[in-house]
Amino acid sequence: MIATTTRRVALAFAALTLIAACGGGDPAADEGREIELAPAAADAPMNDAAATPPSSSTSTPAPAPTKSAAPAPARPSTSTASNRSASLAVGTAITVASADKICTNTHKVGDRFTATVTEAVAGSNGGSLAAGTAVTLEVVESERGENSQEKVKLAFKPISIDVAGQTRTLAADITQVAKLEYVRVQSTGTQAKKVATGAAIGAVAGQLLGKDTKSTVAGAAVGAVAGGAVAAATTDYNGCLAANAPITVTLTEAMNLR
Repeated sequence: MIATTTRRVALAFAALTLIAACGGGDPAADEGREIELAPAAADAPMNDAAATPPSSSTSTPAPAPTKSAAPAPARPSTSTASNRSASLAVGTAITVASADKICTNTHKVGDRFTATVTEAVAGSNGGSLAAGTAVTLEVVESERGENSQEKVKLAFKPISIDVAGQTRTLAADITQVAKLEYVRVQSTGTQAKKVATGAAIGAVAGQLLGKDTKSTVAGAAVGAVAGGAVAAATTDYNGCLAANAPITVTLTEAMNLR
């Protein structure tokens, strides 16, 4: 009897022990139990952030760099541009001519007339003074020759020139003028009277000296020659520059052509 009871107690104790080992579904038994997680790698970083989703296999290419515009070429400075201006140098000779005849009896001191450049003149940097360019000249001397061609005076000076549509002062000298033409001031009748007067004086002189016809004739001939010499010596002349005769104008200052 005692053995049976002891056996039952041992079985009951064994059953309780087994229930205690498995937990028996008692929540109080779970409170003291520790849960072990699988160990992580030693070098794995600790990160509490949410995991980033994997990127798409197709990536968007980065935009190509924008090509910058080429820099604009530098514009020449004012000084460089001015240095390349077309011009005629000091000493440049320009030939001009007037379409009108200029004479001492038609043009007085202070009168002005227009001449034109007869042929183009090359300048610097590809510039040139065109043929036909108008040039204004002024008469500075106009005097007929009293009893001599050598006393005729006719001279000019440059006043202005038309360049690129503008009238500019022309700094220049007249360095050469075509040979003047000389025109007698007295008429043929006046010259004849002078010769006749000389002949008459010679005839009278011959009569007084020779007192015969032969002397009178000789005296008249001599008188005529003398009268002719007197007529020639007392003739006045006007000087004229023929139409289209060349006049050379030489620059005393450089002239800008633009």
